[in-house]
Amino acid sequence: MAVAEADAGLTKKLLKVKPATEASLEGYGYIIGGTRTAPPRKQNYYGNYVQVRKPAKFVSNADTALSVATINPRPMQVRWMEYHNKHTQTFIPLMGKPFVAVLHRPTCRMPDGSWNEKGSLYPSVDTVEAFLFDGSAGFVMNIGTWHEFPFAVEENTNVIVILTNETTSNLDNVVDGEAQGGDLNKRDLQKRLGVVFEVQL
Repeated sequence: MAVAEADAGLTKKLLKVKPATEASLEGYGYIIGGTRTAPPRKQNYYGNYVQVRKPAKFVSNADTALSVATINPRPMQVRWMEYHNKHTQTFIPLMGKPFVAVLHRPTCRMPDGSWNEKGSLYPSVDTVEAFLFDGSAGFVMNIGTWHEFPFAVEENTNVIVILTNETTSNLDNVVDGEAQGGDLNKRDLQKRLGVVFEVQL
């Protein structure tokens, strides 16, 4: 990761995008779509014509919502990152359009009170990574995975988003430019850590 000085005394960290694969996403979550790593669930009606797999451990409370987000290219600079501690947020691209996800492995307090990894309230600026999803598969994040909302590579990129309604409500609970609630912790890295991440495709 290259480092450059940003305006106003901020440190700019340049993130080189790497391909999103099952191996590169270990610790962040799971690729979904086209995977053969999970065995098909046995069913008695259609033989091998229909094979249903569970490629990831999906966790949520009963208040889960499915949305479609239309995203367009925006400057690939990351100021905010967030995590959820009650559900495994999921992004599934439509029409085969690629997107970039900026991620950091979990560092948060889990529902049982234990700390995940280092137990920090912020991601480490040295271990944030950027991943290019080519549009052929989606992604289920582990609980507590720090992330920014995906960046579009092409205009009118539609992404199915599965998240809790609690998270959507928490996003409206803004104090000093940051949002927080029972299933959300959204932090301003510029204000808290003096850093902004810039993604390089």
